[in-house]
Amino acid sequence: MAIITLSREMGSLGQDIARILEKELHLNYLDKESLELMLTDYGITEAEVEKYDEKKPSFWTSFFPEKNRYLHVLKTAAYNFARKGPCVIVGRGGEVLFQNVPGVLKVRIIAPPEQRLERIKQRFNCSDRQAKHIIEHSDHDRSGFHKMFFNIPWDRPDLYDLVINTGFLSVAAAAALIKDAFNEMRKASVEEESKLKNLCLAQEIITRILYTEKLPIRFLEVISTDGVVLLKGNAGTKALIDSCQQMVEEMPGVKEVVSELYFEPQYVGS
Repeated sequence: MAIITLSREMGSLGQDIARILEKELHLNYLDKESLELMLTDYGITEAEVEKYDEKKPSFWTSFFPEKNRYLHVLKTAAYNFARKGPCVIVGRGGEVLFQNVPGVLKVRIIAPPEQRLERIKQRFNCSDRQAKHIIEHSDHDRSGFHKMFFNIPWDRPDLYDLVINTGFLSVAAAAALIKDAFNEMRKASVEEESKLKNLCLAQEIITRILYTEKLPIRFLEVISTDGVVLLKGNAGTKALIDSCQQMVEEMPGVKEVVSELYFEPQYVGS
């Protein structure tokens, strides 16, 4: 199993490159439509998908708890997709979501501004002014998405293993470079499946506790190591702690639960 995450500037031909990789490397492909279906399976509404999908939410939205819910569900969906087999994940902050997972090749596709402009003009049959607006809007949204959910610049070079400029290279040549790097990385990837399995289980647990069952566990942290799950956080009643632990013990893939959930009574009024 191996994973490619592919970040792309609009007009860089990144989508074309991703499709070649999908076909020639026999990869599963995570696109906008399949991701939306996965998110709605976890209870994210179509309106929420539209609001957050590679867009910078409004200033006030950043204070809403839905932002954290969306991010946790996004991680859960992406990790579960990746566990199904070798894949290419386009956009969605994949280079950040998988930054600590072995066996992941993180790629960014860029192009010179003048070539991006010409490509967008041809694609949409529009004027220079319209093409420039499309590009600026796309860059603003994608940059804002990364800043909002990950608090990092979208174009930070050290997020990526490979940055390719299609102002110089053709789509075929860029895909060939990625394929070579992917095959080299694949040979060396022995820890990936176990690490990804642990991340998947931890995210499933967080999503179920906080967003499916809506248990009020504060400062929740979940660490999974080969089926042994460590729960950290605070709860307002001892019964809530017992209920949370029992629920996790019954989840598929959990062998043992180590609880560091602490009772912290809530005081109302003076």
